Amino acid sequence: FSFFAFLFRWNIVLVFILAAGAALLLQPKLSKAAPVSPPAGVSLAPKKKGGYPFLGVLAILICLIFVACYLVNATLFNLSVTLSKIGALAFGGGFTIIPMIQYEVVDRFQWVSTKEFLDGIAMGQVTPGPIMITATFLGYKLAGFGGALMATIAIFSPAFFIVTLLNPQYDRLKKWGSVRTMEQGILASFVGMLGLVLYNFGRTALVDIPSVIFTVAAFFALIKKIDLSYILITGGILSILFFGLIKF
Repeated sequence: FSFFAFLFRWNIVLVFILAAGAALLLQPKLSKAAPVSPPAGVSLAPKKKGGYPFLGVLAILICLIFVACYLVNATLFNLSVTLSKIGALAFGGGFTIIPMIQYEVVDRFQWVSTKEFLDGIAMGQVTPGPIMITATFLGYKLAGFGGALMATIAIFSPAFFIVTLLNPQYDRLKKWGSVRTMEQGILASFVGMLGLVLYNFGRTALVDIPSVIFTVAAFFALIKKIDLSYILITGGILSILFFGLIKF
């Protein structure tokens, strides 16, 4: 369902709400994770609110940066707002961000092409935090170094505030079966998003026989758990050989 919803460019938040509602109706089986006890002397009780003023000042500072960005470059401001929304909604880890960014910046707003976005992901694989750094690449593409800095702040700041403010409450919330059920439905919707990304990337990347061979070889290399850096280096060398020197 989510594959076709994103294919026809439904609103991301709406798809997540529908996925959570469907999970509540269908009631999928939940894995019974064993409760984890805190180490001796460590309390899970919420900490004192002494850090809240600092967080408030930091939030105001970030808002002022966004306002300044709007005055300087409206397109970069729109990109930053979009990346902030993605940073706040990206459940399940870094790779779930790929379809969300692709859906927004490529399909919806068309700030970059699928080929450019794919290049950004490939370059990000050689940096720490490879998927999140793709946002930095997008900001640099639109507005140079300042755009890269702004995009990085935009993608990371929502997660920072969410983890800082809500993490003490998460241990309580995840004990509710309905919350875990909705979370599982939202995570399942990402499978459809990743399927759409695979479809779009395939149309862009698989344009000749060497590209198909490289794709199949990389797939089996990942199955064999070969280090990703070796796969990327080998793919880069072979690409230069086939597409640069031989001009296949």
